[in-house]
Amino acid sequence: MSRTQASIYVLMGASSYGVVSTITKLAYQHGFATGEITGSQVFFGCLFLWLVALPACAKTKRLSRKSLLSLIMCGMVSGLTGIFYYLSLKALSASFAIILMFQFTWIGLLLEWMRTRVRPRWNHWLATAIILSGSLLASASQLNGTSLHAKGIFFGLLSALTYALFIYFSNFVATDVNPMIRSASFVTGGLFTNLLIFSPAFLIEGKLFDGLWFWGLLLGLFGSVIPTILFMKGIPHIGSGLASILGSVELPAVIVVAAFFLHEQPTMLQWAGVLLILLGILISEAPNIIGRRSISAKQS
Repeated sequence: MSRTQASIYVLMGASSYGVVSTITKLAYQHGFATGEITGSQVFFGCLFLWLVALPACAKTKRLSRKSLLSLIMCGMVSGLTGIFYYLSLKALSASFAIILMFQFTWIGLLLEWMRTRVRPRWNHWLATAIILSGSLLASASQLNGTSLHAKGIFFGLLSALTYALFIYFSNFVATDVNPMIRSASFVTGGLFTNLLIFSPAFLIEGKLFDGLWFWGLLLGLFGSVIPTILFMKGIPHIGSGLASILGSVELPAVIVVAAFFLHEQPTMLQWAGVLLILLGILISEAPNIIGRRSISAKQS
């Protein structure tokens, strides 16, 4: 797989995450609780991924217990992201919580630096600074009067750390395993985390048949199936550092999708923030773009 194709996979996966917040808001409006929403998401996501992975299981050599446990444990860590983010939302505004979560961009760079001992490129640091500035601009219009709570900040930063760890683990844990099986195992870990923290009562109390199944299917598709598969395919080819930067496209996706489906009107500051984030992503890929053009020029 080419680096460009892998980058596109990661961008598409992060954009899929951007749809989740809008679907979650709609599910809240229909009266469902957080545990029910997150539980149904990982339940349907896990179910769908294993159904898709079954043909691959038949064609693949037996998965070692070590690889399976590693994938599930990593999935349990990444499953904490949504839970920590929700806990931060209970104490902070959504705008400030997303800024805290966006710290995953530089955390991801540091994690890869510590693992590989290779200093991140200058353009990656520049891209990260621009992206964080863009995320601040995109949320600044809603920060007026925001009260700061240590508990909310703590959980917001934890959500950033666990999201960065999800991207980090996707880069090297059991990369020899079929991507579909890796994705299913990861989401299984997330399901375990959710069932340990929230009650699985929605499975037996009939909530699924009261309309929860619809939101669970949508969230499972956009929040578990699509991003996990695309990340598992793309991240091993570009590294977790660059993937953390590309993952920032999630915020522009959130704003655009909310404008279309929730009829939220983005401000000029928000659009400026979106443009800065996209500029940061472009800068992160600048050496590769220039390199490809140089090769094309030489060949012509």
